[in-house]
Amino acid sequence: MSFSSEIKKELCSVKDMSGGEMAAMLYGMFFAGRTADGRPVIQSENADLIAAARSLSEEIFPETKHGTTRLVRSGGSLYTFSVKSGAELIAERFGDISEINTAVVSGNDEESGAFLRGVFVSCGSVTDPNKEYHLELVLPDSCRAEQLYSFIREHGMAFKLTRRRGSAVLYAKESELIEDFLTYIGAGLRSLEIMQIKIEKDLRNRANRTVNCDSANLDKTVAASGKCCRDIELIINTIGADKLSPDLRETALIRLNNRESSLGELCRMFEKPISRSGLNHRLKKLSAIADEIRHGGQK
Repeated sequence: MSFSSEIKKELCSVKDMSGGEMAAMLYGMFFAGRTADGRPVIQSENADLIAAARSLSEEIFPETKHGTTRLVRSGGSLYTFSVKSGAELIAERFGDISEINTAVVSGNDEESGAFLRGVFVSCGSVTDPNKEYHLELVLPDSCRAEQLYSFIREHGMAFKLTRRRGSAVLYAKESELIEDFLTYIGAGLRSLEIMQIKIEKDLRNRANRTVNCDSANLDKTVAASGKCCRDIELIINTIGADKLSPDLRETALIRLNNRESSLGELCRMFEKPISRSGLNHRLKKLSAIADEIRHGGQK
């Protein structure tokens, strides 16, 4: 089961909801669905969604009659939930669903969250946060999409709206925005899961950056050591180590015999203490002598 399917399965549980929240959630399902002859229709491959719609309808509109059909296809089953009779009772309470009815979604967070919960389980999806951060709501009706867009932004969540293959798509790509939305619609534990995954990703990225930085520094150290050792070998093979001052001779031999050591490690090998800057100064002198030899300046 995908991450999105797991969230929807949890959100389709309608236990412990008030009557107002149940009505708002059912309204959200109908709002994100379609109509046939003026009657609400919900079509989905998600059996949990259809079961929730049936349960909510029986609770909110016990006098209506509805039916569910199942079409078996090669890729799975397609369920269709439709109201058979009593559609006028639904229209009387919910309106024509051309715009968000404030009589059903009064504006308090509980009912607003339940409404968006119904919308999400009907037409929403969220990508596995281990791969990327992406949540979207796909509506076939542009007018309703714009209503929903304004509603969500009025509740402090800066979703974006676009068009895709004849459908209107509201989406969020920021992890914090997705976390806020899931928390608002009742999936707080999933929101925490995304936060945890984000923290783990951040820690892994920091560790990788540290390793890469250490590796780059090591490469620089090895490269610098290689050039320095070649300079020292050139000096010894041409003018000899005895022609160097005692300090430079000691430095040359220590560097040559400890090719993989860092400057800090080399500093601790001298008979008398020497700083990194002092050691670096001596190595530059050796490099300058080698350059003179290469250009014929040393005999």
